Amino acid sequence: MAFSEIAFKALQDIVGDENATTDPVLCQSYSRVQWTADGCVQRGQLGVQMRPNCIVLPRSTEEIQAIIKLANRYDFIFIPRGSGMINSAFTNPTQVMMGKGVVIIDPKHMDKILEVDKNNMYMVIEPYVNFAACQAEAMKVGCMVAVPPAGAQVSALANIQWHGAYGNSWISGLGGHQLLSFEVVLPNGEILRSGSIAQSGAEEDWVWGDGPGPDLRGFFRGAQFGHAGGMGFVTKISMRMFPWPGPTVFPTQGNAVEKESYFPTDKLRWYMIDFPENIQEYPKYEEEQLRWACDFQYEIAKAELAIVVQHNAKQFMWCWAARSKEEFHKGANEDFFPHGYNIVGCCAITSLEQLEYEEKVLKHIVDKMGGTFLSEDSPDPLDRERYKSWMRITNDWIRVGHSMRLSRPSDCFHQGTACVDSIDSVTDEILRANRQQRRELKEEEKGTHLLPISFHGGWISPTEKGYGALMTTDLWPEQEPEKAAEAIQLLLGSLKGMMMDKSAGLSVVLLGPAYDLLGPQIFNVHLLVKEMKKQFDPKNISNPPYATTPDVVPPEQLAEMTKVL
Repeated sequence: MAFSEIAFKALQDIVGDENATTDPVLCQSYSRVQWTADGCVQRGQLGVQMRPNCIVLPRSTEEIQAIIKLANRYDFIFIPRGSGMINSAFTNPTQVMMGKGVVIIDPKHMDKILEVDKNNMYMVIEPYVNFAACQAEAMKVGCMVAVPPAGAQVSALANIQWHGAYGNSWISGLGGHQLLSFEVVLPNGEILRSGSIAQSGAEEDWVWGDGPGPDLRGFFRGAQFGHAGGMGFVTKISMRMFPWPGPTVFPTQGNAVEKESYFPTDKLRWYMIDFPENIQEYPKYEEEQLRWACDFQYEIAKAELAIVVQHNAKQFMWCWAARSKEEFHKGANEDFFPHGYNIVGCCAITSLEQLEYEEKVLKHIVDKMGGTFLSEDSPDPLDRERYKSWMRITNDWIRVGHSMRLSRPSDCFHQGTACVDSIDSVTDEILRANRQQRRELKEEEKGTHLLPISFHGGWISPTEKGYGALMTTDLWPEQEPEKAAEAIQLLLGSLKGMMMDKSAGLSVVLLGPAYDLLGPQIFNVHLLVKEMKKQFDPKNISNPPYATTPDVVPPEQLAEMTKVL
């Protein structure tokens, strides 16, 4: 059923003529996809069919509710949108196959921070508030928020609902750990309020995520992936803040790509730590390096140190440290970072004495394990340069996130594998995935179009002071759809291999068609999620096929949906 003129007029009645459009030029501007491999494939598959039929810009929860009720009445698809970074915010092949009109709900007008509670350390935000605004307001009151590698420019609400990996996940955890109370307009038009706001009253308080009543955060929050707009439109959330000793603004110098940021050393200190000398050769000692990093992170956890703890693979290091494509490729060719490095940030949360103590303990751990600190006084002049180049951008882990720099090598990027588990388990998965994909490259010539910096190391981002961890590896295809598809095929093969011997907790990596493809390997979790979709979205109009389709997808339809694989 095509999008009707009467449906458009009804939308204009809700939001005003100036906040609804079917202009093909304006709608075409909402068909851009990001530079990841799946975005390139989606663009190649659909072309101008990615253009939605209509764009609406509501100003309130009530207007969104009215829009969604109209979607049920006139049977059109609606796509909830944050800042529009990920390709689930755009028309997709399933929606084209369904033949219904597609309306994108853009919350640009809903950009307010509604409350900042410094005592209970949370803030209440609308969908178009980005992490930069959250961080700026939090720092004014002696707090900080988590900032994702996706960048400080993205919607904080959408990120917490979607994925939620952070530069300071060591203290913040993942997206699911940030979410407290929330308000959502369900696909049937009903408003659901969860957490401490479920019971309304004169003293409405967004401080807590539990009860009364059923706790639905598990389906409305990100761990790896949330519902991606498939369960309605989340209109407000409360998110956690964390202690911050100051300064109240980020000190910066320079402009554009030359901008640098350094904190006073009585507030925050960064450390770049190398492996013991006898295992520094890479990739010969890849496993030994990753095992060392794993043990190192556990030692820091036991001592309860730091606000940032990371292991960054060699390709990560130079993607982020380089200030241009030219600088990246020069450094990559010269092997400027010969292997991965361990990055730690310690902060004077309570006092300078606490910071001094943490530094003393950290030095003891590194010395005990045979590692070394890079510094401006390192004996090797190259180590001095490596340290200086990295210190230029370390603050970005809590300032801007900066993973957009991953697009620099080829203008495209994709994960080689990803999972959430314990630190030692994600280390195992990095090693397993790298071995599998290197073998496929050598024996089956899969990945021959990828840049040679692919298939190296891995990002280990431990969470909640070592209680868990997130990991990824990296693939760099070109933007051509067939080359981008090659990276997706490698990822899917890696996920299948991972799920052969892992727990049901890995269902967090499932989304869309992946539920039907891989759900049967994880105790048929896809059937559970499909029942939820049926109950909340009986007409299947909330950004299908997310989080999954209401019904089991027939083999021929699944083949069409996943033909790129």
